[in-house]
Amino acid sequence: MTPNELYHHGILGQKWGVRRYQNKDGTLTDAGKKRYDRDIRENLAKKKDSRIDTSNPDPKRWAKEDLERSKKAVDVAADLVNKANDFERTTRPKSTRPRMDLSKMSDKELRDRINRELLEKQYNQLFAEEQEPTISKGRKYASAILSAAGSVLAVSSSALGIALSIKQLRG
Repeated sequence: MTPNELYHHGILGQKWGVRRYQNKDGTLTDAGKKRYDRDIRENLAKKKDSRIDTSNPDPKRWAKEDLERSKKAVDVAADLVNKANDFERTTRPKSTRPRMDLSKMSDKELRDRINRELLEKQYNQLFAEEQEPTISKGRKYASAILSAAGSVLAVSSSALGIALSIKQLRG
């Protein structure tokens, strides 16, 4: 397996957003029983007006809620990666120049020196090759991880959004 390949080891025949909380005959698995018990507990804690009918468990509702939770988690992770990228951009080291003591120079010497520096700067801008600033290995590594994580989260967020849309269209 190379570092740029993505493998998926899913369950054969498993559908997007369908969780295995029911057996083939319609009875609930242990995970399904826990799930619906939690639903009943949470539902009873709500006000009467906003309660959901839990007398007949609906696995499709749970699949949709699972997808929504997953999408929220991915979106939050994507936001964290974006904030980390912004932080990395804003904390990059910038070059500084020390202030010189110019009190001992005459105005003519100062003008001559400035003119010379401007000419050198213009010459270098026109003819010199540009060099990349040195960046530490740790910063490069963190930047690579952030860009990879951002790509993965963007793709998974899109996939979850599409799956949610399909779920809503199917009903």
